[in-house]
Amino acid sequence: MLRLSFFVFLTLIASGVHAEEDPFADLKKGQPKAVGALAERIAMCTHFAGEEPYDAERRKEIAEAMNTYRCGKIERDEAVLRKRYKANPGVLGALQRAHEW
Repeated sequence: MLRLSFFVFLTLIASGVHAEEDPFADLKKGQPKAVGALAERIAMCTHFAGEEPYDAERRKEIAEAMNTYRCGKIERDEAVLRKRYKANPGVLGALQRAHEW
């Protein structure tokens, strides 16, 4: 019985860790916090910009996501960080990859 309890405990821990994984972890790895946050926003805005608003509910979901990720300000925010990190190819590459995510 103790073995079974231990196995269940390990399974629960493993599933909890998996559920909390950041899908953008590779994109943000080694980047300044502001760059990682912007890269995630770029990826999400790119995703939602390509979504089809096939009904009123979906149109609302897309609009809310675009607002949440401040997609209307992405170009300005990216220009600021590209200028700040213009000599850092790692940052510039991460921002470019975010558009392709």
